[in-house]
Amino acid sequence: MGDILPYSIFYENSAGETIRFDEAPIVVQTTGLFDWQFSVSSYDRALRDGGRVVAARRPVQERSLVLDVFADSQQEHDAAIDRLNNILERDLCAVVPGKLWINNRYIRCFASASVKTLNRDWTSYTVVGLTLKIISPAWVAEETVTVLPTAQQSQSGDKKYPGKYPYRYSEGNMTRFVNDTAGSAPMIIKIFGPCSNPSVYVGENEYSVNTGLSAGDYVMIDQRDKSIIHVSQSGARSNVFHLRKKSVDNFRPAPPGALSVSCSGQFACEVTFLTQRSEPEWNYH
Repeated sequence: MGDILPYSIFYENSAGETIRFDEAPIVVQTTGLFDWQFSVSSYDRALRDGGRVVAARRPVQERSLVLDVFADSQQEHDAAIDRLNNILERDLCAVVPGKLWINNRYIRCFASASVKTLNRDWTSYTVVGLTLKIISPAWVAEETVTVLPTAQQSQSGDKKYPGKYPYRYSEGNMTRFVNDTAGSAPMIIKIFGPCSNPSVYVGENEYSVNTGLSAGDYVMIDQRDKSIIHVSQSGARSNVFHLRKKSVDNFRPAPPGALSVSCSGQFACEVTFLTQRSEPEWNYH
């Protein structure tokens, strides 16, 4: 891969299907994915003496991605084109964005248009120009830290998690995380039963739900869509937003810098930090 592109890149649709853009038969030719833009709001000062910026936000954007699709045989070429279409179109039909990954970060997006340039003399080579409708313009990396109950600390080395994201375990009833980006990081906080009216602390902030959890149940605070969901051992899900502790802000993201993550030691919790950048890291290894 490294001898074709200086970065890894692939698309993951809403059904979990992936297709690589950094190895034959599909390789990036050109892209605007490393570009970024903020929408800056300001107002004029009195006497027109300059202005003051009051907000800077990443707007919904469109970016281009041009792919070379090439193969040794017509059959392999055609299969690659068909698979690319099927994976991208699934998200449009489901109206659920996919994820475009560069190295360890992703953006959520749809492929809203595809324009193909065919070659009459080389039919096993096609240039595919994609227009990407980027729903969440920040490039996100996910890292999960876990705090286990006091009685289970000695067993933490035996716990296995599926998935692609790194996990970091606790020492005692507290662990640490460093948000090394310039902005705040939304979180997904999971609290596992059995427990009653549990609270988790990230830095100086408290996150709490006034509910009881049986063994095998968990409650999830998802700051991406401001939801609080109870998931039972059987997988049944119920909305418990109304049971949030109203004296705290359960949807305050994690600030930049070094942060402690802690709970009482009576239950397990898992905090996934979604750190955000305007572009992927160039020096990622």
